[in-house]
Formats: sequence, C-alpha cells, structure tokens
Amino acid sequence: MRTEHLGDQVATGSRRSTTVEAGGRGRAAAKSTTGQVGTAGPRIDRPTMITDRLHEILVTGGDFDEIYRHILVAPGKRVRAGMLLACHRLLPDAEAIPLPDAVDLACVMEMFHESSLVHDDICDGSLLRRDAPSVPAAFGIRTAARAGFHLAGNALQTLARVLADNPVVFARLGDVPGVTYLDQLSDLSFGQLVETLPPAVDDAALRRHYELVAGAKTGTLFRLSCTYGGTAGGLDDDRLRAVMRYADQLALAFQIMDDVRDVEGDASLGKDACGDLDRRVPTWPVIEWLAMRPDSREMWFSEHTSSTVLQAELVDSGATKAAHDAAIRAAETANRALDVFPPSDGRDHLRDLATRVVSR
Repeated sequence: MRTEHLGDQVATGSRRSTTVEAGGRGRAAAKSTTGQVGTAGPRIDRPTMITDRLHEILVTGGDFDEIYRHILVAPGKRVRAGMLLACHRLLPDAEAIPLPDAVDLACVMEMFHESSLVHDDICDGSLLRRDAPSVPAAFGIRTAARAGFHLAGNALQTLARVLADNPVVFARLGDVPGVTYLDQLSDLSFGQLVETLPPAVDDAALRRHYELVAGAKTGTLFRLSCTYGGTAGGLDDDRLRAVMRYADQLALAFQIMDDVRDVEGDASLGKDACGDLDRRVPTWPVIEWLAMRPDSREMWFSEHTSSTVLQAELVDSGATKAAHDAAIRAAETANRALDVFPPSDGRDHLRDLATRVVSR
C-alpha cells in the first residue's frame, strides 16, 4: 500500500465520455446486463454492477486512480444505490428514466457516500475502514481531503449529465414541498459537526439531538437516494413524501444498529470498535444506559472510566438490547410508509432492506 502523498494538483484533464455523455461503453454495458425498466431482470441492487460502473467513472488515468482503486476494492453493501434503484422501480408502469441512467444516479449517491466516509475518517482519526486502512491512514490526511472533494465533484458531474438527458422526468425537481433534494446535501457536514456538540446529559434532549444527527449524517443520503430514485421513477408528490418517511426511519434504525455493533465489536463492522466510546459520543446505547443507571453519569464523565469498562456496562445493563429494540421499531415504521405502493420488486427490496438493517 502506498503511503506517500500524491501531488497537490487535482486532476483536471479530460474525462471518459461515459461520465458526461448520454452514450458510452459503460452505460451500454449497464443496459445490456440489467434489462429494461419494468422487466424482471437480475436483482436491482447488485453491488458488482455498481462497483464496475464506478470504476469506469472514476479510474480514468488521473492523479486519484490509486485511491479510487483502494476504495473500490472494498465496496461495502451499496445500500444507497440499492435504495435508489428500488425507488426507480416502485411504479413499473410510470414514466421513468432509462435504467442505465438510474444506475448512474445510484453511482452518484455512492460517490457522495464514499466522499463523506473519507472525511469522516479524517475527522475521527480512523485508521480502518472495511477491514482495510482508511484513505487518510493509507495516503495521508491532506491527500485524503482532496480526494474526498474530487469524489464529490465527480458525483455532481455525473448527476448533471443524467438530469440534462432527462429534462421531462426531472422537470419538477426541487419543487415538491417537504422533499429533500441536492440543496440539502450540506446537512452531511452539519451532522458531523453537531455530533461533537451534544447537549447536557438529559435523556429527552439527548434523544432529540441524536435523531437530529442521524437524520443529517445518515438520513441525508438515504433521503436523496429515495427522492432522486423516486423522481426518476415517476412518483407523484405524495409518494415522494412517503419514501422520505421511509428514508428517515430507516436512517434512524441504521444509525442505532451501527452504534450497537460498535459497542458489541461486531465482526462485520470493518473498523475499530468502541471508537465513539473513546470520544465520548453519546450514541443511542449510551443514552439508554444513562437513563437506566443512576450512577452512569459520573462514570460517563470520568476520565478514569475506560472504554472497555463502558463497553461492558452497556452490554450487561441491557442498554444495547434496548437500543436494538428501538431500531426495530424504527424499521417497522419505515416499512409502514411503503403501504401506499403496489406490490413490486422495488417495494420488496426496500422492505427486505429494513429487515436486514436490524438483523444481528
């Protein structure tokens, strides 16, 4: 693994036509391997299809190729891509964009997600990401920061191309009250900042703060995936608001379960466990524990209480179980938001996702 810094200059050379033009080998390949809109086809959330397309978009002979290969070799579960493609298929008979363009939109959400992870790892000082060195650990903080911005720029460029190629479907983009579009992307960084500024240790205040952070850090891209996917799939205003409710509740369940696994040291975590305990971030299991144990506040604030002791307290007290139960309730609420949709493979995927999120 290369550890030295790359050059300071962000790649500005010409990009392959697949990222900026309607045609191109990558989009044609996506069309040939996934079928047309409304057909059964293979599973719509195939991580390999998204990763292959991301490789075409990102690895172009530029200065960041090695970083992008490093990211793509451990791609994660492609949750946001799967959500977008599922929302694109919620109403198979509606006017929708071609599937290759929907795949590119799914890649947009994954690029924003990967960009946010790079900057999260910088802020948190994380050395691991998906059982591999994080980008800042492998390539240096300054280079990682530039690569994160470059990733976001690629996402915007790809998004602009898809919107320009499908003006009729996206004519109402941004006009639906109560629906998140790209103008709220900055909530990602807002969530990262606010997470480090928790309120006083009061149960109700901490829960409100946690939901605010989860809605920003995790919920922003979940909502964008659902609303761009839903708009691309021809959903009306009410149904767009329904997938927003789904996304918000799924984000809460997702974030709580991420916290539970962080405490329990789940092998699927792919990074060092108990990082939030080390930084004294009041996650949902901590909030449950603070509400359960009268002496917990002293332990929480004491510099002599190690993360190992806190980890044992959270598990033994039942706080992680209570958090898991809260995640299940949020997932059930998310699924109820989908009742307005007819049966489809898209709805099945979203419901299955909500179930998998809360599975240990």
